[in-house]
Amino acid sequence: MSVNYKELTVQCPMCEIEKSIRVPEQIFNQKKFGTVKIQIPLGSICQHQFIVFVDLKGKIQGYEKIDIRMSLSTEETSREKEGVLTLRKLILMFGTYGIFSIIHAKLFNYHTYILVDENFKHSEDLLSLIQDRLVPQKYRGDKTLSLIQETDYAKIKLDKESLVIDSHKHILQTPWHEKLKFEESMLKKALEIMDEEEQLLIVQKDIANFIKEAEYSVDILEGVKQIYEEELMEKLSKELMIPKVNHYRLNLLKEFIKRRISPNTASKIMGDYFGYLKTISKKK
Repeated sequence: MSVNYKELTVQCPMCEIEKSIRVPEQIFNQKKFGTVKIQIPLGSICQHQFIVFVDLKGKIQGYEKIDIRMSLSTEETSREKEGVLTLRKLILMFGTYGIFSIIHAKLFNYHTYILVDENFKHSEDLLSLIQDRLVPQKYRGDKTLSLIQETDYAKIKLDKESLVIDSHKHILQTPWHEKLKFEESMLKKALEIMDEEEQLLIVQKDIANFIKEAEYSVDILEGVKQIYEEELMEKLSKELMIPKVNHYRLNLLKEFIKRRISPNTASKIMGDYFGYLKTISKKK
């Protein structure tokens, strides 16, 4: 099937340099997708990378910065020549934001659909295995990734609770609305390390620490009828001896508990800060 393209004039949200890019028109013909996120990699327009939000009429709705600054080698490493999919290779395939999204989908149990063309060389099983390696053993095994041939967008039937990306670095659907700051922070640390296996260990460790906080939160929640956010954040910080848990982190923990463990348990967390202050004043 021949591919027609739509031209979009994109402006970097940081340095304001403009340039035209081409996007397949088939994307905009799909009413099932809302806002399409298009990744602009480092060097494509300027020396920044960012996301462009485009509606189905092809109108740009906004931009999002990606703060990671990196320069990826264009030469295959020795491990990649042996068939190993390294972090460098995955970023080149799906883009930085694409990798943020794939990690987020696995961690929070969203299904990932990747639309691929005839040139895509990697198997569904291999990509699923890579996703599985990111999380502790007890959260592995669920089949949460599928490859779909993109020869006809119109035949693709997908639910709203799935991540949908393609092999051209377009993010067609994300079932979440929050920014992926946690995933960005992990990758930033990992990419500071040259050793490819060590990069994976950095990501695994950060995810394991996050899950430890979530499971400890569940222990606290099982012993109460309800708890205010501020009280739970203080308990986690004090009892796990970690820096103060912020609201962004707590919202991630709530989402993990809701999707991975128990929606009823997650619902015990209350967000009424003034109610929490009243509780504290009564104790005094």
